[in-house]
Amino acid sequence: MYKKHMIETSLIVLFVLLSSITIFMYYIGLYSPTISAAVVILLVSGLAVGVFIPNILITWAVIILTTIGSALLLLGNVTMPIHLKLFLIAVFPFGAVVMLICRYIIGGFGWIDSNRQAIEKYTQHYDQITKFQTAHNAEKIYQKALRFIQNDQENGFGVHITAIHWAHNTQFRQFHPEAYSEALEQIAKVFKDDRLPSESIYYLDDATFLLISYDLDTEVYQKLNEYTQEHLNQLQLMETKLQFKWGDVAVDRVNSVEFPTLQDVVRSINRKMETDIVTEYLKGDES
Repeated sequence: MYKKHMIETSLIVLFVLLSSITIFMYYIGLYSPTISAAVVILLVSGLAVGVFIPNILITWAVIILTTIGSALLLLGNVTMPIHLKLFLIAVFPFGAVVMLICRYIIGGFGWIDSNRQAIEKYTQHYDQITKFQTAHNAEKIYQKALRFIQNDQENGFGVHITAIHWAHNTQFRQFHPEAYSEALEQIAKVFKDDRLPSESIYYLDDATFLLISYDLDTEVYQKLNEYTQEHLNQLQLMETKLQFKWGDVAVDRVNSVEFPTLQDVVRSINRKMETDIVTEYLKGDES
């Protein structure tokens, strides 16, 4: 999110600077045609200094050349109104500063482009809002757990896979993106505070979180879920209580063949969530 805002701000600044130069040159030609050629030369010189001279030397170049120009215009025999002289003195450093800012912005884009592969790899593995690892890492850890389960001859090792989905999140994501991000951060904090250190927590996108709990006693697992659910139900966004759908699958040596990938597990959990919604609806009709 921060990088996105940085890029948007940089583009706006670049647009404003270039637009300012264009408008500036238009009005110079309109109101002061006698100095327009001098303005163009000074502006191009300033831009050239900003492009070709190292940052550490730009300040000295601007000071020295501006001092020389000031001496020639103010102390020399130049017939020109004082306000135009001051204006001409300011053109050169203005051009140098503008190009320095543009070079900084473009250099930032260059850094982003040269590190694009590393950035894409990082965003593939980590969600920027929740600070949790993503489905890519969840699949790898699930495959490792699955190997242990299938090699367990005593059928004593298993994992609970739990998915928690923030229901009705789409409208917040579309119309209140900042509030949506804040809500995801609050949800993530609940999981960080309430779940055991031995559990793995992942973010699967679309406001869905995944918990992988290793070989937990069923009673302990249920109490943990109740504790987490209690805190999640306390969360509010824009005076609206957040609602969550829960689903889980216990994978052991007996049923591991049904879930060769994490995607199969998630599909099974989603079907359970949909079934629970239908069941609740039918119960509401009966009552």
